[in-house]
Amino acid sequence: MWTVYEFLDNRGAGVIQIWLKKERIQKKARVLLDQKIDLLRQCGPGLPPEMMSSGPIDGGHIYKLKVRGPVMLRPLLCKGPFLMDDEYTLLRGAIERNGVLPASDVSQAEANRQTLISAPGRRHAYGK
Repeated sequence: MWTVYEFLDNRGAGVIQIWLKKERIQKKARVLLDQKIDLLRQCGPGLPPEMMSSGPIDGGHIYKLKVRGPVMLRPLLCKGPFLMDDEYTLLRGAIERNGVLPASDVSQAEANRQTLISAPGRRHAYGK
């Protein structure tokens, strides 16, 4: 089993939970997201490519989880960054529109990863 964490903003709130509320993501899409995260916990990097990008975006450290539904949710995450073979950290919520993921979301996810590396307490177990 892999552990899935969620990055915390500077007020200590989970960025994925804030994103879901801000974007007014409906219950059906939230259920699909939670199902994908449960699969991520079970399979780790063994998730099929249709569920998670097969490699990091732009050769960096950021992956996207693919949640298909009424809205194309693309939570951005990284392996680790501390226990690379045991954990993932959700870093930023994103929505893909017309097959395009906003570059600003990817750069913010990387910025959050860098913050986490320097401040390991800026995350908690997702869903807790």
